[in-house]
Amino acid sequence: MTSNPTATEPTSTPRIGPMRWFIRGVVGLVLAVGLLAALPLSSALAAGEPAQAPAFPSTAPERAIASLVDATVVGYDRGDTVAFLPADFETRLGYRPVVVDGRAMNPDGDCSSPVPLPDRFADACRVHDFGYDLLRYADAVGRPAAPWARPALDRMLIDDMHATCDDLLCHAAAETARVGLSLNTWRQRSGPPRRESGTEIVRTLLTRTVQTAIPMTNGDAA
Repeated sequence: MTSNPTATEPTSTPRIGPMRWFIRGVVGLVLAVGLLAALPLSSALAAGEPAQAPAFPSTAPERAIASLVDATVVGYDRGDTVAFLPADFETRLGYRPVVVDGRAMNPDGDCSSPVPLPDRFADACRVHDFGYDLLRYADAVGRPAAPWARPALDRMLIDDMHATCDDLLCHAAAETARVGLSLNTWRQRSGPPRRESGTEIVRTLLTRTVQTAIPMTNGDAA
């Protein structure tokens, strides 16, 4: 007697419920945001390694910045940075830098950071503020400083911060400042520091990120 083969029932494709689609969407969004956040951060940190100041800076503000960050370049002590100040610096910026422990600084400068920083960083921030004011002055008179200047000032600040540290928390605070500083300088293309609204900061950050990502998709460096 011949037996009839048992018919094979069709297998059903498991359905992915709405919750699974939701979870997948959330995971994808998190990954996308993470990649978008990592791109500007990694680019900023890579760009934060400045070139050395030129042997013969072309303008008075650049010579002052060079002496501030690397006195050996121009043959002056750091405290003599004020010798390079343009005659109208005090008129335009509203103050004359003071020299404390051999360093020229903005007497009213501070560590303008969204997170609290150790008080021991105060003088380092005042020196950095003075350097940024030199960048603003150069821009105001129509001769912006070369792209080496702002990253060099940023590196000087972080080095000065670390020099004051004697514990891990302090060094961690200096590194936190480095990340924020590098990101802001990268966002503003190493140009003169400008005051911006929150909306402008977000817009320029997104613009810079997209402009960096597009060449990378074509295999080019940003």
